[in-house]
Amino acid sequence: MNKLMALARAALALVAASFAARADEADFYRGKTVTLYIGTGAGGGYDNYGRLAGRHLGRLLPGAPNVVVQNMPGASSLVLTNFLYNKAPRDGSAIAVINQAMPMEQFLSTEGVAYDANRFNWIGRVSSAVETGIVWHTSPVMKIEDTFTRETIVGGTGPTSSTVFIPYLLNNLAGTKFRVITGFNGTNEIGLAMERGEVEGSGTPLESLKSYRAHWVRDGKIRVLVLWSAQRDPDMPGVPGIVELGRTEEARRILKFYASADDIGRAIVAPPGMAPERVETLRRAFDATVTDPAFLEDAARSGLEIKPMTGEKLQAMVSEVASFPKDMIGKARAAREGPK
Repeated sequence: MNKLMALARAALALVAASFAARADEADFYRGKTVTLYIGTGAGGGYDNYGRLAGRHLGRLLPGAPNVVVQNMPGASSLVLTNFLYNKAPRDGSAIAVINQAMPMEQFLSTEGVAYDANRFNWIGRVSSAVETGIVWHTSPVMKIEDTFTRETIVGGTGPTSSTVFIPYLLNNLAGTKFRVITGFNGTNEIGLAMERGEVEGSGTPLESLKSYRAHWVRDGKIRVLVLWSAQRDPDMPGVPGIVELGRTEEARRILKFYASADDIGRAIVAPPGMAPERVETLRRAFDATVTDPAFLEDAARSGLEIKPMTGEKLQAMVSEVASFPKDMIGKARAAREGPK
């Protein structure tokens, strides 16, 4: 009996501690403003998913703080990633949606990188983001094999964006002939450039072609040439993934390393150095958000596909990126370089 009473008292103590911790978190967030930064311009996939999360996260955080969304574009979210790591508040009032390639960039870039993705506190993933290489319907390119013999002009944002480095990877490791026009402020701008005939194609998430850009597929406005992923998609069995296009085993291994970014996807991340209880609060609020009926209804209305992942699993995935063999990093870096 005494043992049972001791266990009961211990359980009650844990419950009391949990309520106290939640009360402390509510006291912190009550009346506060949380800024959700987005590392791209308005209108693209990162922006759409970030704003969706921003509309609901606040009411599911203890204390129901106000969540405001602020775009901070620049160098494919490298500007925001450095800001989040070095300057953003570390008290839970600043979170962000950054480019899914950022965990790789710390190993591959030598200029401008001032962060360690493994030290960020990853809060959770709203959706994966398998990207596709597409061309507008007016392009004479009908399939990926055509790009091996014909120069194809595609639009890109900054050097750390997959819209830029994936075409270069394919040029160097598979033998395609893409010419990349850089400097666009997000995929929305690139889409407009395709419509105007300024570029023939670019990269766009597969999820967007199934949701808010489904009309491109329905109306025959685009052709999907390749998936920027490690494998084919069951819904598009005739479209190859980039890994199978590699000319050698080493090339395929490098392409697979880059393809890992698709699993990181549209994720929310917080600065390093935060109190563990604040990270826990943000993660559990995120988990509640991505299963909340109002959130899911909003996602459906917006045409956004939801494929969530917990912050703990996402943190482990980011750590795995660092397991890529160090002796291949130089080759992987060189493989995504454009013409000099």
